[in-house]
Amino acid sequence: MKIPRIPDAQLDLLAERLSAIGVGRRDFLKVAAGLATLGAAGFNARPAAAAPKLGPGEKLAKDQHLRIGGGGWWQNDPSSHDYNKDLYCTGVAALWAGLMKFDVNFQPVPYVASKVATNADGSVWTFTIRKDSKWSDGGPCTAKDFEWSWKRQMDPASKNPYSSYFYDIKGAEPFNKSKVPDASQVGVVAKDDWTLEVTLEGPRGYFPVLSAYLAALPAHRPSVEKHGDKWTEAANIVCNGPFTLEAWEHNKVMVLRKNKHFLGAKDVTLDKVTIPIVPLESGALPYENNELDLSPLQTGDLKRLRDAPATKGQVFRYPFPGTWYLLPQVTKPPFDNVKVRRAVAHAIDRESIVRVADGFAIPAHSMIPPGFPGAVDDKKIRDIQRFDPKAAMAMLKGTPFEGGRNWPKITLTMRQEGLGSKPLAEAVQSVLLEHLNMKTDLEVQEQRVFRAGLWQHNYQFVWIRWFMDYPDPHNEYFDTFYGKKTEGKRQAWVNDAFDKELELGRDTRDTKKRMANYAKAEEIMQTDAGYIPVAWVARWAAAKPTVRGLEKNKLGETVVDGNIYVDMLPQIYMVEKA
Repeated sequence: MKIPRIPDAQLDLLAERLSAIGVGRRDFLKVAAGLATLGAAGFNARPAAAAPKLGPGEKLAKDQHLRIGGGGWWQNDPSSHDYNKDLYCTGVAALWAGLMKFDVNFQPVPYVASKVATNADGSVWTFTIRKDSKWSDGGPCTAKDFEWSWKRQMDPASKNPYSSYFYDIKGAEPFNKSKVPDASQVGVVAKDDWTLEVTLEGPRGYFPVLSAYLAALPAHRPSVEKHGDKWTEAANIVCNGPFTLEAWEHNKVMVLRKNKHFLGAKDVTLDKVTIPIVPLESGALPYENNELDLSPLQTGDLKRLRDAPATKGQVFRYPFPGTWYLLPQVTKPPFDNVKVRRAVAHAIDRESIVRVADGFAIPAHSMIPPGFPGAVDDKKIRDIQRFDPKAAMAMLKGTPFEGGRNWPKITLTMRQEGLGSKPLAEAVQSVLLEHLNMKTDLEVQEQRVFRAGLWQHNYQFVWIRWFMDYPDPHNEYFDTFYGKKTEGKRQAWVNDAFDKELELGRDTRDTKKRMANYAKAEEIMQTDAGYIPVAWVARWAAAKPTVRGLEKNKLGETVVDGNIYVDMLPQIYMVEKA
């Protein structure tokens, strides 16, 4: 199928969405519009396979075995490895291969697909599947597998909390909401074994971006139907990614092996990956004890490893787009009063709060971090929730809480996690007490318990973070705050004008108009104090000198697996110790 020329407007849109990756580089977005990252090949640009690059005197280790984890990676046992049904399973993404994947610059490139084409207006996308695409049992992985998998994700019987992800697909929403009896009208069709045609609700220039994300990974139908919820256990799983699951000793360790049937197996050097389940409280001790080769670092460990002569050369910062923010629940007093919410917003001393993070956070004034598509750097918006203690107290005039008095019991709820989350939350408590005389109790919940209560809007006041799933403002705003979502919604706050801007941004292919819509949405949400941005995430990790192959992006930053880029393990190789 011949690929039509992608219009200039769409190339501009994609460049703005996919090129920018530099955390902390406020001006990078201005440059991004001029970067035609997709080039003449559009979505069909395929990076060249990178052979191991050995330095003088170096040689590949005989034992290609990587030990990875700790520092918050797999601190809890995964619920499964079934991303197709549960995006939040915390499994191992390297077991799977989607139609597309994100490269180190967050640009979607073909993976199981050999090429992707669109009709004139971007409302129909056609993916051609590689004929060497196989499952780990040697059977072909075809377009029919992706059709079944995507429809399984939308199936209301799956109770997938992220099913709205595919609502851009024609017929997906009514099927998911049980308004039609089956998936026959859903616009995902395998035309033959090697051709998947996807019809959307309208022009969606970003759809290949969605197809590159974890939520679009496939599932092996025979295994699902035979083993049910146990189909991703080591003895049952059939996968299609670079690695297979050789062993899974629950709550202790997972062991991966190179998948000999993987379509890119010849370019994978690692033979074995060991992933221990390491409690967060262990910090960097397993890494320092030489039990791990690659590990993210927590706040308590960064300074020590960065300052020690033996390890300072092993520490590096990596981009991980995320935002810490507060959710005052508008259905629960005192936050049902917009003046109280605005008072809280003005009481947040971001500069003071991030000092406790020791390099893991910087002050945030909007949802999207600087340098990423859709980031706003507008004084008008920054001023809406500027730190201003006098304005904060003035907001309480005429309320039952005037002068910072008569506050009811207020509980700030958060999930248990590392990366300085709790110290940041405690710093938030401190500034609220100082500037509003608002005393809050901090409630820390286990992640799965927290998530269940969050989606039911059970909590009065929430401290939470959002990690970007795919590099487009549709993700930060529509997927997170859209009021018409029926599930997976973090907050009770709804605003029709806000929703309208998101719908306009979703439906247009004009780059400038889209970004203007999302900027207006940010302004509306901050004015109504539907949320309060506090800090943007910064991340650090350490790698032993024997670890090679970690990719660098265009800004020269080393990139590790996260929510978007999950192609790290196939790139890594081990060298002999010096």
